[in-house]
Order: sequence, then structure tokens, then C-alpha cells
Amino acid sequence: PGSSRVSIDTKNVFTEGIGSCNVGGNFGPALRSAGINNIVVTGKSKVLIYIFINDEEVEIRNASHLQQKTVPQVEEIIKKDLGNDFQVLCIGPAGENLVGAACIIVKNARGCARTGIGAGFGSKNLKAITVRGTGRIEAAEPERFKNIVSRCVNTISQKEVNKRMIEGGVYGPGVYELCGSGGYEILEFETPYRNFSGKLVPKEKKELLKPEKFLKYKIGKKPCYSCPINCGLVYRFEDDNGKSIIVNTLQLNSISNFGAKLDMNDPRDILKAHKLCNDLGLDEDVTSNVIAWAFECYEKGVINIKDTNGLELKWGNKDAVFTLIEKIAYRNGFGSILGDGCKKASEKIGRGSKKYCVHIKGNDLYECLWMSPSWGFGTVVSPRGGTHTRGAIFVETKNMSGELYMKFFGVPSIDPSTYDNQEKVVVFTERLTAVLDCLGMCRSPTCIVPPANLFPEDYADLLSAATGLNVSSDALLFIGEKVHTLEKCFNVLHTSWIRKDDFPPRRFIETPLAGKYLVDIRKWDELLDAYYEHHGWDKKTGWPKKGTLINLGLHEIYEKLKKAGKVPSS
Repeated sequence: PGSSRVSIDTKNVFTEGIGSCNVGGNFGPALRSAGINNIVVTGKSKVLIYIFINDEEVEIRNASHLQQKTVPQVEEIIKKDLGNDFQVLCIGPAGENLVGAACIIVKNARGCARTGIGAGFGSKNLKAITVRGTGRIEAAEPERFKNIVSRCVNTISQKEVNKRMIEGGVYGPGVYELCGSGGYEILEFETPYRNFSGKLVPKEKKELLKPEKFLKYKIGKKPCYSCPINCGLVYRFEDDNGKSIIVNTLQLNSISNFGAKLDMNDPRDILKAHKLCNDLGLDEDVTSNVIAWAFECYEKGVINIKDTNGLELKWGNKDAVFTLIEKIAYRNGFGSILGDGCKKASEKIGRGSKKYCVHIKGNDLYECLWMSPSWGFGTVVSPRGGTHTRGAIFVETKNMSGELYMKFFGVPSIDPSTYDNQEKVVVFTERLTAVLDCLGMCRSPTCIVPPANLFPEDYADLLSAATGLNVSSDALLFIGEKVHTLEKCFNVLHTSWIRKDDFPPRRFIETPLAGKYLVDIRKWDELLDAYYEHHGWDKKTGWPKKGTLINLGLHEIYEKLKKAGKVPSS
């Protein structure tokens, strides 16, 4: 269940460290049905190309006819040429133009995003990979596997949070009251209001952004492969000009990014901004964040209308947002400055604009770091340079029993208002999400974010029955630790990061949210000690120790780090 995912890894455009993303849809299963587990792309083509895979037939084909085409145009052209049974993974104009905010898109709307992953394709002149697989994927123990799948699907379908997602998507009514608000009266989408200003979305505006305001435009669903939840809703609305627009797979990110961070009011405008990013191949987390930086700079008088090519960057100005999204994708004028994120943009602009840029290690930030220590800490120490999809978790979510606390974290309970024992939560979540990425399983129906769906034992049972190997849950989590440490080592080799880089942006330390929530930097420092110790990393540098690497079987990696002089002396 939920086994549709593909992982793509390269060097991070923003940080120079590890760049990675994960995406659903139908591409991964088609690739596996063609008998392929992995693709490694090296070198650079002299002309724009795409990779054609038809079962065992693999070709590199000219893609000049796809140059500067949008994602829907690429999908339409390829399917017209090859057939509707081909799955497409591609970049839009943003990737071709080497925009840092570029992502890779599957099924017109599933984004493999953050870290400039789309620019990686563009740097190789690789527009798309298209695949048709007709082979069967057989389980080693078919009956056992079928029974385990049935058990897991039944578990998932019984959870109240999943029932609400089945009906209303990941932003469905009541979903975040159950599992995403961390027990606080403040919901996540409220917190980045006007570039993490510390203010909350006004009450009257909050009413405009409620799930039901978007669901009235729902016309159907487009599921990922093998998903028992199917959160990918399809929407249709008419814009101000009466044009009918169809949009796929709205996420909570979109409401946070455009509704709160950029102060847009109309659900239709948020849907349109989301679609623009999908069509042009832009990561909307980075795109909205750098636009928000520009809006605040404009508000504070740091930049003016001459800098912005005549655009008035006032909060809620939807036309300015739409225009900047296109300018970023095509590296046009002021958009070219914004395309590489707020850190590099602030370095180009100067004039004190750096203080308004909210980023972690150069990667533009989507996540709120104020309210939950486990969520904020897991985001900051992520190998990707700030992201919630690795170790961030709302441990204080409802329905987490003391028995589960002991089983997974080794303590009977964790107080959500403190930093105590949060390292145990983050490290466990890092291991588990690494395992899910290795297995190609989606977090939404399967991840152990309370109220829990499946557990590590379930993943071990599924893998054992599928492969015929006898895999334990402990062995899986060991692999998760190995993967996480490998990514950490890549960052040690390719960046200058040390302990000081694992602290949050100053905005979360100096500006309280709603005058109430603030990151405690002293407690964060103590938490960092405990986190490094839990991983077996040096407390001074944050680098993995020799014994840690040897115990994980990373002997060759140790030798590389030793040669680079990046192994702690302890």
C-alpha cells in the first residue's frame, strides 16, 4: 500500500551538500515493471534529450521538440507520440533554465522538489524520462504477501485521519485537528504569515482558507499507484476572465505558501499559483519563500519598483505573484535574481536584505520552527538543509500511548512543551523515513506519525514476504541509520558545515510567534548534544566518529573522510 515512490538524488544546488527528493505517481511502478531498479545519469548531452524506456529497450532520444515546453505540454506530446501507457517524469522551463527553484514533475502535479533537483536534469540537458513496463512484479511468497497487504490496508482504512483524507485530501476538514496541529490551537498553515513575521493569519482571513472553501471546487481524484487513501484531488474553477482551469493535487504547502506567507485570500488564486508552479516545473516552497523575501524587502524599503521591473510587491498582490512565478521560471529580469533562492538573492541585492531571508544552510524554508521542538529540530538538522520529510514529527499529537512511547522512543512519555528527549523522537523518525524512501512507500498512508498507521514490523513483514528474505524491523532501522549517516558524510565531504550550522534562523530565536512561542536557543544547544551522542557523532563538529562509521559498515566512507581531514580526533 502506497508503494509508488521514486527517490532522486544529486548535489544540492543551494547547499552543495546532498540533494534529494521523493515523488509518487505511476512512474516508479512502471520502471520496476520494465525490470529496472535504478538509473544513473552521468555526463551532459550537447542537445536536449529524453530517455526512452520500453521494457528492455532503452534509448536516448532527441528532445528539441520539447524545448521550453511546460510540463503538461511535455506529457501531451510524449503520450501522443508514444501512447498513453507511457509514464513521464520531466522538468519544465525552470529546469531547462537552471533555476535553483526548479523541480521534477510526475503525472503533471507530483513534485520531486527542494534542493534544486530540476536544475540537475537541466544541467545535463535531460528534459524527461519516459517508461512503459509490461512485466509482472512477483512476490516471493504470494499468499503471505497478499495477507499482509490486506492486513495493512485494513489498518489504514480504519484510522479516522485517513477516512478524512480519503474524502478531502491532505488538507481535508478535520485532518490537522487530528494529526497536524500538535495539540496547539494554532494550525501549521497560519504560522508563516507574511514571511514568518511572527503574526498569525487574521481570523477573517483564516475563514477564507478553510478546507471546505477549496473542496467546493473538487471534481474528482487522481490517485498514485497502489494507494488506499488517494489524497490527490482534482479541482476546477473559473478565473477572473471566465477561463476554466483544472488543478491537480493541492497540498497544505500551497495554503501555507500562498495563502499565509504571501497573504493571498481567494482559494482560486492559491489554486492558480499552485498550477503555475506545477506547469513551469517550480518548487513552490522555494518559489513562494523567495517571493515573500522580496515582498518584505519591498515593504521595508530595501528594494523599490525599479528593482522589481515595475511590479508593486504588496502583500496579497496576486498579479505580482503570478508574474514573478513566470519570471523566475524563465529567468526574466528580477525573476532571474529570485530563481536561486533568497540567500543568493540577498547576496546580490545587499542593502541589508539578508535579515529578511529565512533559510537553513542556503535552502529556503517552508516549515514553521516555533511551536514544536521535535518538528523544528528535525527540520533544521535534516541532511537536505531544512525539510520536514526526514526527522521532523509532531510527537505531541493526540492518541500516542505510553506503550508506543516506550516501544519507539524508550521513555514513557514526552512533554511537548520541553526539549527533553526530543532527540530520541527525531533520530527514530530519521531512520524510519529513510527506510520508507528505500522501500518506495509513501508517508501519508504508512508513516508512524500518531495516530499511527503501520509500524516497522509491518514494513519488515511486507519486505520479507515480497523478497523471500527474513528481514527484521531492527534490521530495517539499522539500514535507515546507515542511509542517514551516509547523507551526513556526503555533507561533511562537500560542505563546510559544523555544529553552528545546525541552529535555526534568527527570526525564530528573536521574533516570537503570536507573542507566545519562541525557540529557546540554550535548550536547543543541549538538545544538539544529545542528538549527536545518539547518532555517535562528535559534539564539537557534528561529524560522525570513526567507531560509528565502522559499526555501520562504512569503512570506505571513513577512509574518504580521513583523507579529507574530516574525521574527529575523539
